[in-house]
Amino acid sequence: MLVKNDARTAGIRRSQAVVSRVVADEAIVVPIRRGAADMDSIFTFNEAGTRLWALIEANQNASDLAALLETEYGLSAENAAADTAQFLSDLIAAGLIEQG
Repeated sequence: MLVKNDARTAGIRRSQAVVSRVVADEAIVVPIRRGAADMDSIFTFNEAGTRLWALIEANQNASDLAALLETEYGLSAENAAADTAQFLSDLIAAGLIEQG
């Protein structure tokens, strides 16, 4: 897994190499490479992913994201933490976010 144990409190931020918009309650994220959109790599997020994406923009950490899943979607603390870690790992692997 790409997300380290201290990622729960470490800062995460969107990559400067992506653009995103919310359309019909779904986030659409497009990496920008060499000054042009990479149309082969368009990402869309469901409602929960869109909410987490917005929290990432607001400089929230992984613990904050997991708390949202727990509160708004009724997940257990364990499942919320695991789902958040997987989501962040996927975003890191795709180059959509950075830790630091």
